[in-house]
Amino acid sequence: MNIKNFSKHIFWSYNKNADLPEETIIWQVLLYGEIKDMVLLVKQIDKEVIIQVMKKISFLGRYNRRLNFIKKVIL
Repeated sequence: MNIKNFSKHIFWSYNKNADLPEETIIWQVLLYGEIKDMVLLVKQIDKEVIIQVMKKISFLGRYNRRLNFIKKVIL
């Protein structure tokens, strides 16, 4: 999946035309993206796939507030 439509700061360490796996894009957007990036993500990727990645991230613990916001407002 191409990253060119997302905010540049999310993928600062990647080539701007990089083609990354969906899971990597979801992970980066959920943790570092702005609301507009999250809305774009939901338009491009099935919500169930996003929720599966969110479950993986939730084990880290420190992002739970952000993930809770995304679940309630974005999804």
